[in-house]
Amino acid sequence: MRADTFNNNIASVYSSLQKGDKVEASMLIEEILGDTFRQWRLTPDDETACELIAATCAYATVMTASQRFHDAYSACMTALAYTSKSTVDPSGMLALCLVTWQIFEKALQTSQPTENTAAKERVGEITSSLGTMLYHYYYATGHMNPEDAALADAYSALRVIMNLVEISPDMPDRTPLVAKILQASESIGLIQ
Repeated sequence: MRADTFNNNIASVYSSLQKGDKVEASMLIEEILGDTFRQWRLTPDDETACELIAATCAYATVMTASQRFHDAYSACMTALAYTSKSTVDPSGMLALCLVTWQIFEKALQTSQPTENTAAKERVGEITSSLGTMLYHYYYATGHMNPEDAALADAYSALRVIMNLVEISPDMPDRTPLVAKILQASESIGLIQ
C-alpha cells in the first residue's frame, strides 16, 4: 500500500508540472521529499532508498523547471550520499545519475566555475565520476529492462561525457565516487 500511495503522489507532481503549475508541483514535491526523508531517518532500508531516489528525481525536475539549478543539484547530491551504501534499483540510479548530469551542466552554465585550473580539475572529477556511475547503471538497466525510456537519454549523455573525460567501466562500489563528487562539488561552490 505504501508503494502505491508514494507512486501516486509522485505522479501528481509530474502531472502538475506537465500542466504548467510549478507552484503546485513544488508544494507537492516539498511535502513528499520531506516525508520520504523522515521515513529514511526511521527506516533506512533499500525500499526507502528507492523512494528517496524517486522523490529526489521529481524534486530535481521541478527545481530545474523553476530555474533553481543549485537546489536541484544539492538535492541530487544529498540523495547520492544518503543512498550510497544501499542496494537500489538500477533504473532508479540511472534516472538519478542522468538528472544529476543534466543539472550539473546547467549549474555550470550559470555559475562558470571553470575559470581556473583547479576548478577545471574538479569539474573533470565530477564528470568522470558521474560518467562512471551512469555507464554502470546504463548497462545494468539495459540488461534488466531494454525498453527503459531513460536509456536513450543516458546513451546521449554518455557520448558527451566520454568525449570530455575518461570513465571507468568497473564500479565495484559507488561510495568512493559519491565522496569524490561531493568533495569536488563543494570545492567549486555547487553545494555547501
